[in-house]
Amino acid sequence: MAQQVESAGRLASGLGAIPLALGGMLGAGVFVAPAPAAAAAGPWLPFGLLIALAAVVCSASSTAYQAEAYRVPGAVYVCVRARVGVVPSRVGASAYLAGQVAGMAAIARVLGDLFLPSAAPQVAAVAVLLVVLSATAGLRIRGAAAWIWLALTVAVLGLVVVTCFAIEPVPPIAAGRPLADSAVGITGAAAVLFFAFLGFERLTAPAAEQDRFAWSSMKRGIAISLVALVVVLSAVTAALVHQLGWSRLALTPMPIREVLTAAAAADLAPLVGVGAAVALLPVLLGALESFRGTALALVHDRDLPSLLGRTGSAGTPYVLDLAAGVAAAAIALLVEPIPAMAFAACCMLVHYAFANAGARLLLADGGPWPMRGACLGMGLSVVLAMSMPISAMLATLVVVVVGPLATGGVSRRWR
Repeated sequence: MAQQVESAGRLASGLGAIPLALGGMLGAGVFVAPAPAAAAAGPWLPFGLLIALAAVVCSASSTAYQAEAYRVPGAVYVCVRARVGVVPSRVGASAYLAGQVAGMAAIARVLGDLFLPSAAPQVAAVAVLLVVLSATAGLRIRGAAAWIWLALTVAVLGLVVVTCFAIEPVPPIAAGRPLADSAVGITGAAAVLFFAFLGFERLTAPAAEQDRFAWSSMKRGIAISLVALVVVLSAVTAALVHQLGWSRLALTPMPIREVLTAAAAADLAPLVGVGAAVALLPVLLGALESFRGTALALVHDRDLPSLLGRTGSAGTPYVLDLAAGVAAAAIALLVEPIPAMAFAACCMLVHYAFANAGARLLLADGGPWPMRGACLGMGLSVVLAMSMPISAMLATLVVVVVGPLATGGVSRRWR
């Protein structure tokens, strides 16, 4: 029997909407993304955060309408397939699946770096496989447990922020390279910060029917979650800048650990590391759950082998989970968190470009504002994806070429 941790009346009251969305977003992006965003835009970073928020709001609205119209797992993929076409849907789905796997690898690698820096790749791989085993056994963190884990994350980040502002910063060190001092990198910063918001689709387009909330609860939950994430991300970034300065922040691969050392609070590093690592486990689980929905939709359409949809005694697709876990563990062993994060963000931006295109056609006969939001989301997704590092764009290009060819080869259908 699937293990579930849920409170009675959760869906009816809407109380679980916030941890479902915010618990998926408040993860590796908040711990690491300010550093590459600072490297891209420097003091212009807040404008990048606003652009990322605009792209997320548009994408959240589009996916919510798609999930309402197509009440099945992988609703966004199904909508794009029906409204835009088979090949575009395969491109978007391939980017989504690759982005979720790379996102899992980035989350796990951040977990490893915080928990045990000397063996971060190995810890990351073990964490991914443990989460896969838990998910295969049917574990779903909902209700009171989700709130507790969310409170743990906020407590860890709050401790870091308070420590940074309570201790006078050290004099700035000379930067090893010039800091971005113009607005040119704003879209690059926005593209990286977009990763910090990934997870909203758990609420707007849930993979499981039991996670579907009433429309009013969903809107309220996503609005509160996005505002809360912006506040937390702004507070963490301000604390990091206060203690490290823009130049040093731009150069550090793990800003949370670096800032504690700079603030003469290195004794807190083990406590923060363990707390953050534990807090990231549900985020990993949420990414795997999101991966399942779209992957199972492709299995249903025979674009992926039917073997991947085989379920175990807990009713979970254990073959699919294991395949995703092995791929994420391999990436975590080989790739540092920031490059993995950049690749994941680029893939997801491509996915949301197609998602917004599908929503634009879906909403053509509806109200003008949701349709215009979908158009804006599509444009922003394209611009932000084109602002990513060349390596991330090239890797994403490989995915969007190989993915549709592979899925088409499996199904032998191109229309």
